[in-house]
Amino acid sequence: MKIEKLSNKHKEAIWQFLMNHAYSSMFLLNNIDKIGLNYTGELYSGEYWAAFDEKGEVKGVIAHFWNGNLMVQAPEQNVLTALTTYFLKNANRPIAGMVGDGEQTLYVLDQLGLPAEAYNTNRSEGLYQLALEDLQLPEKALAEQFKLIPTSAANSQLLFDWLKAYELEAFGGEPSEEHDEHIRNRVSQMQEGDFAWVLLNDGDPVSLSGFNATLPEIVQVGPVWTPPEHRNNGYARITVALTLNAARASGAQKSVLFTDHPAAAKAYEAIGFKENGSFHIALLKDTVEMSKEPVSA
Repeated sequence: MKIEKLSNKHKEAIWQFLMNHAYSSMFLLNNIDKIGLNYTGELYSGEYWAAFDEKGEVKGVIAHFWNGNLMVQAPEQNVLTALTTYFLKNANRPIAGMVGDGEQTLYVLDQLGLPAEAYNTNRSEGLYQLALEDLQLPEKALAEQFKLIPTSAANSQLLFDWLKAYELEAFGGEPSEEHDEHIRNRVSQMQEGDFAWVLLNDGDPVSLSGFNATLPEIVQVGPVWTPPEHRNNGYARITVALTLNAARASGAQKSVLFTDHPAAAKAYEAIGFKENGSFHIALLKDTVEMSKEPVSA
């Protein structure tokens, strides 16, 4: 097995490998699609390494992104072990966290050997899949009182308040000016892009849904947020269903999402999602410089 740092010349082979594991590789695919395999330090860019067998076929990929997060796709344990060991010996930037396939991510985190208190969040969620031809629109979704608007047409302060509340609830941590700046950047990206929408109920904004990774054929749902005062009315279910219906009309064929919230899971299952796997999210309180040798927990 040979491990090699990647560049754009490897894109076709890496893309084909990741598409064979698309449901748990959407962030990787999305980032490669947007900016390629060369690291620039810009949004979406990362450093990538791959393991190749003796025939030159890709067996696994590990990536370290501009924001410090790690991602891996290496279904075979010996490949995962080799990539993790190689990365930890050659890491040259701080690590901020890791997201990806549940079992694979847990293995890498174990090798990092960081204490539980180092994380803001460190949890596994159910990975849910849906063929969009099987999407079931809620009965109320097409009622005249509901209207879906793009975030570009929504109030910026509302989006800031909602996204801040969403991240603090979903990922932990404490309010800070640094976090506020992060949220302001997210709002700008959301309003400039074409990947998030707000549901209006008789003109009042009640819920938010978007896609945090997109390909022409597959969309990954997130974030989804309904303020506490509007919960238990089915708004999130309606918002997600309407956004997926629009994606289907634009040619998307599949969707994926992850959640560990029972009420959210029930809502997603009601529109057709089925659990098939796990997805792990681990975000550190502070970035960590890694030693050059892996550490067992």
